[in-house]
Amino acid sequence: MRLLILVILFSSSSFGTNFNKKSAPIVQEPINFIVPSDVLADFAKGSDLDKKKFCSASPNSVSLVDSYGSGEKEIPLLIKGYNSRMDNGRDIPFADETGLFILRMSEVVTDAWVFNDERKKEIALGALNQWASQDGLLKTKSCTRNGRLVQGCTAWTQSDGQDLSDSKDFSTVQMWIMKLANAYFFALSNFRPNDSRHKTIQTWLGEFFERNKRANNVYFGLDHGWFYPAILDRLRRNKSPEALVTKLLKDLDKQVFDDGSMKDRTTRGNRALWYHHDAVKEAMITIEIARTAGVVIPDKLNAKLSKAGAVFVNGYFDHSTLDKWAKEAQNSVYEQGKQDFKNKLNQMPNGHSWFYIFSYRNPHDPLSIKLDDMIRQGNNQAVKDGQIGIGLGCIYAVAKGGRNL
Repeated sequence: MRLLILVILFSSSSFGTNFNKKSAPIVQEPINFIVPSDVLADFAKGSDLDKKKFCSASPNSVSLVDSYGSGEKEIPLLIKGYNSRMDNGRDIPFADETGLFILRMSEVVTDAWVFNDERKKEIALGALNQWASQDGLLKTKSCTRNGRLVQGCTAWTQSDGQDLSDSKDFSTVQMWIMKLANAYFFALSNFRPNDSRHKTIQTWLGEFFERNKRANNVYFGLDHGWFYPAILDRLRRNKSPEALVTKLLKDLDKQVFDDGSMKDRTTRGNRALWYHHDAVKEAMITIEIARTAGVVIPDKLNAKLSKAGAVFVNGYFDHSTLDKWAKEAQNSVYEQGKQDFKNKLNQMPNGHSWFYIFSYRNPHDPLSIKLDDMIRQGNNQAVKDGQIGIGLGCIYAVAKGGRNL
């Protein structure tokens, strides 16, 4: 299969600059800022059996995405009503439906890219065009002005987190749309490039790019402190993201500790395993972004991330191994030897991509064998990841097999 990769010549630029004042050109080539060339090369050598096993979208997911393109499903105009704890999603009109669409879209787009399936590309493009044509979610309150958070949006005004939070409405919608942007620019922007729907879609996505918080401070959560969408925004404007990637990598080095724990995450009481997992997800993806951009990764950081992976895998099998960090109970409750993490690794629909990245990057690590015993089963979820927008697990799982051929 022919793999199209956007080649960017990097030049120095200030990471704080706001390029949103000028409209971006219409992009007609793929933008890949996450998957490095060595992975793509190994993926190209991967077997058809592995591609079918790890990268096939379910008929139900294809049907759901198609139902938006056909007009059968209503396009939501806004999300409003999250509380600060975000435990009331089922009570918010269109919240669960939108989250499911983002997840299923990642599945369909990944399948379409892997198998170069024009029917599924058309289905995905048609769905995005419907969302764009109807200004989907654009009526959600914006909480930024010129890349800065405005004072009118609130969160956690009540200690129990049950206060209504327009800030959570805003950030949730922004993160959802950025996942659609990741998928679109990676796999669809070069499909029938002269089709007028691309302008409609890219103009719509551009409205959300303008609402993003400026990437200044690196922290875990919100796509590593809004850095991922800022990197994609640079690329779609034909600007270099090198300064952004360099800062992201430098600050990540400070967030991963020598013992493999993650700053402000592995200390979260009985939720330490989940928060640690979520931080390792972003850290691993950041490393792959740096590799894609050609930014040198310190050997020490790679070693620390290997330990971070081990902390999670060991903690998954034995919760008590996390006690020495979890007992700090940062913004949480500590229960000795207990972690609130009910997910089976092979059945997680979101956030699992780093398992496959870890396994690919550390093929001889005994922990990779433990991971592979779970994640490489036939009922894996590798084809989708709504927290990324594309199924990185599919790509890295096939690449691992391709490297061994």
